[in-house]
Amino acid sequence: MAFHSNPRVTGLAAAAGLIVAYVRHALQYHRYTWDSILEFLIWWFIHYIVVIFVVGIAYAVTRGREQLLFGRSESLRKLTMEEAMIYGSIVVIVSVIAIFLIAHWPLEDR
Repeated sequence: MAFHSNPRVTGLAAAAGLIVAYVRHALQYHRYTWDSILEFLIWWFIHYIVVIFVVGIAYAVTRGREQLLFGRSESLRKLTMEEAMIYGSIVVIVSVIAIFLIAHWPLEDR
């Protein structure tokens, strides 16, 4: 599942991995660049795989508890893996951007 047949799904997951890697690196090391291209690519690939793994786990839990989560409606229970990757990647991107903005929010001195 690391590479989907639809390149947009793979690109969205790769973009989510890139954003997560950048924000984590910036918040953890207080630097906005990497020391080398190889280090950057390794960080990006690791976070790309983590995004796919987390979305896959969320999809498996959702598929296992569909009736509990979505009710008895048959039309709501047709979530595909492609849709789950799209929704999950967007949720990851929005969450990481929110974390970045909150971490850089100027605090008022009291």
